[in-house]
This record gives sequence, structure tokens and C-alpha cells, in this order.
Amino acid sequence: MREPMSAEEVLKRLQEALGEALLSHEVREYTMGVRRKRTYQELWIEIDPKAFRRAVEVMFELDYPHLHFITGEDDGGDSLRMVYSFGLFWAVPWGELSVTMRFNLPKDNLVLPTITDLMPGAETNEREIREMLGVEFEGLKNKRHLFLPDDWPEGKYPWRKDEYGVEDMVKHTHKSVNEIRRGE
Repeated sequence: MREPMSAEEVLKRLQEALGEALLSHEVREYTMGVRRKRTYQELWIEIDPKAFRRAVEVMFELDYPHLHFITGEDDGGDSLRMVYSFGLFWAVPWGELSVTMRFNLPKDNLVLPTITDLMPGAETNEREIREMLGVEFEGLKNKRHLFLPDDWPEGKYPWRKDEYGVEDMVKHTHKSVNEIRRGE
């Protein structure tokens, strides 16, 4: 078991490895408990998407991270906001450090390297993001749909704000909008 590092120590390692690709950072600290107060830290970083894989590799150099989640958000603009959250030093009681990595991925180049070779458990999250937002993960072996039907139209992404043709998408689900509205 490795000795936990502070948010500042992890940040320093990320800054050394990523250089100018680490665009901004914030350390958040929370105090919990009534009788026995304990402090918990979070590190939030904004990175250049080209540095994504290297940032994940640095976390693996420090400790085997626990994947909290991977998500994406579409605000309707020219890019998707990707958010990855990991826990470092989670095996040490009160030693866990949450590291949340954010970056914008341009819609005209929705490609990221998979992290399933480092962390097989990331497959479910990557498949979900792939089918709901249209992000391609280079190296992802299993690209079957996770939530949508197998015959879901190619190129239709339900979580995208720039997605049109809801009626067309709905016909591929178990009930159409019209059937639901009629109470069928």
C-alpha cells in the first residue's frame, strides 16, 4: 500500500508531466464529522484533451485509481465537455484524494484513446458515452450498444443538444411518442 499524497503533491506531479497542457487547477477541501473532524481534499484540473491519456497514466504511476465516473455534457456549442473522476489512495482510511479531470472535446473530432487497457472497468462508461454522445474511443474492443437497441439509427445520439429527429429515434424504442400520448 502506498502512502497517500496531498492534493498539492499530486498536482505537482501532474504539472511536471503535463506542463502547459494543464490549463487550470483548483484544490477543494472539506471538513466532515462532528466529534472527530476529518479533512477531505479534491483536486479539479482542466486539461488540453491531447494530454488526457498522459494525465491518466500519471495517476497510475501514483496509485491504482478507482474510477468514480466518466460523463459528457453538451451545452449546444461546438464541443462536448468531458469529465473523468478518479479516487487515488482509496485503500487508505481517510486518505482518498478525488481527482476530477475536465476538458472540451471538439464536435468535429470526437475521438479519445480508451483507458480500458489500463482499467478494464472503464468499458461500461466508455460504451455509454460512445452511444449517447458519439465519442469514439480508439482501442475500445467492445462497441456494442449498452442501453440503446441494436437497431438504433447510426449517428443519432440522445444526449446531444444538436440532435434532431426525435420522432425518428423514438420509433426504435418500445413505444412511440404518439402511443404514449394516447395512453396506449
